[in-house]
Amino acid sequence: MVIASSAFNNSDSDVHFVKKIYTKFVRHLKYQPLQPIADDNVSYQALQTEFAQYNTGAWFDALCRESASMAELSYSGHSDEVRIQIARYTWFLIYVDDLGQKFPDRLLNFQKALMTENTSPEGHFLKSLRQHLSEYYRMFDPIPANCINLSAMDFINGCLLEQMPKIQEMPLSEAGLSWPYFLRNKTGSAQSYSFMIFPKETGVDMTAYIQVLEDLTLYTNLTNDILSFYKEYLAGERNNYVYNRAYVSGKPVYEALQDVVNDTLKAHDRITKALEFSGNEKALACWRCYVNGYLGFHFTLKRYRLDELDRLE
Repeated sequence: MVIASSAFNNSDSDVHFVKKIYTKFVRHLKYQPLQPIADDNVSYQALQTEFAQYNTGAWFDALCRESASMAELSYSGHSDEVRIQIARYTWFLIYVDDLGQKFPDRLLNFQKALMTENTSPEGHFLKSLRQHLSEYYRMFDPIPANCINLSAMDFINGCLLEQMPKIQEMPLSEAGLSWPYFLRNKTGSAQSYSFMIFPKETGVDMTAYIQVLEDLTLYTNLTNDILSFYKEYLAGERNNYVYNRAYVSGKPVYEALQDVVNDTLKAHDRITKALEFSGNEKALACWRCYVNGYLGFHFTLKRYRLDELDRLE
C-alpha cells in the first residue's frame, strides 16, 4: 500500500524515542523478564518430530522455535497437551503465510480446498490442518472452538489480501480510517490467541471474559505491532499498521506509535478491571500469565532485535 513518508530517519534520536516508549510500555504492564525456551522444551520437540517431513533447512528450526515460544511463554500455566496444540496452531499459520508469499495462486484456493476434502499435492498438509482445527472442540467449549476456527480461516483471507499486488499498490485514502486495523485484525489471528487463554481445563466460564474479548483481541494485535515496530523500522518496512495508521490519521509516525501504545494499555486496563469484577481469580491469573508471557515471547526471540535496546529499566 502506498503510504506517507516517515518522520523517522534512522537516527539515534529515533531509536532513543522508541526505547523510551517501550520502557514505559513494559513498566505499565509490569513485565517480569523470561528466559528463552530450551532445546528440550516439550512443544519445541513435538514440532520437530511431527513436522519433520517439512525440514528442508534452518528456517524449519526457526519456525519450530518461534511457534513453541508463543505457546510455552504466553500460556505457561496450561497443560502440556494444550501448549503443544497452541504451538501447532502457530506453526500452521506461519507455514500458510509462507505458502502465500511463495505461491499466492495456491493460497487463493486453499480455504475452499480445506473445506472440500482436497486431493491435490497439498492434500496431506490440508488434512493435517483440518485435523488440527477439529481438536479444538475437545479442548475448548463449542463457541470458543468455533471462533478459533473462524479466526484461522480469516487469517488465510488476510494473507491473500496482503499478497495481492493491487492491494499492495493501492493508494491510501485519508477517509479509510478503519482500513489499517481491518487488515491487521485479519492477519494476526488474534481472536484465536485470545480464546486460547481460557481452555476447558482452566474451568473459566466464558461469561468471565466474553465482555472484553474484543479488547483481548485488540491487545494481542497491537502489542505485536508495537514490539515489531523496531525491527521493521530498521529493515525499512513501511507497510505495517503503525505507518498505515499514521497516514490515514494525518499524524507523524511517532505520534501514531504513541497512540497505538495508549490504545493497547487502555485495553489492558479494561480487561484487567473486567476480570477483577468477575471475581474469577483463575481467569485473572490466566490473563496475567498471558500478558507477561506474550511480552516474553517478543523479548526472547532474536527476530525482534529488542536486545539491541539494552535493558529496559
